[in-house]
Amino acid sequence: MNPLLLEMLPWVKQGDCCSQLLMRLALQTSGEENPGLVRALWGFCRGILYTGGPCGFLTGGVAVLSHAAGHGGADDPAHPMAVALIADYVDWFQERTAAYGGTSCPQVSLGVAGGAAGPDAEPDMMLCGGLLAECWEKIVELTAAYDIDITQPKQVR
Repeated sequence: MNPLLLEMLPWVKQGDCCSQLLMRLALQTSGEENPGLVRALWGFCRGILYTGGPCGFLTGGVAVLSHAAGHGGADDPAHPMAVALIADYVDWFQERTAAYGGTSCPQVSLGVAGGAAGPDAEPDMMLCGGLLAECWEKIVELTAAYDIDITQPKQVR
């Protein structure tokens, strides 16, 4: 089992989904706690709550990057490269999941299961753990490339 998934296992067992797990990693990395933010990401679970929408690793990754670099108000402007940062993540995710036929939760879930699950199968975090690790590594890589320190909470400027 992927070491990152082992670390996430308590949250997986309590029902957290892909998008929530990525945000929990980000909050843990910066020493923050924000249950409201984690709760807000629940709506992205399982393809926007079983609507066949995008994978939570895509939407959750965008949320993590927005939390680190996005616009938060008049006194909290976006990082000057926030749009490019997020576009790079989206492009990478689209390329990474192209073999699955797209970025929807059902496509990605079926793809990581190697086609072993039915098209309506529930996403299995034990199977998705490798993709979780890849997404987190990409987030860390991109934020470093754009000189964004995700080990510290975003400071309002």
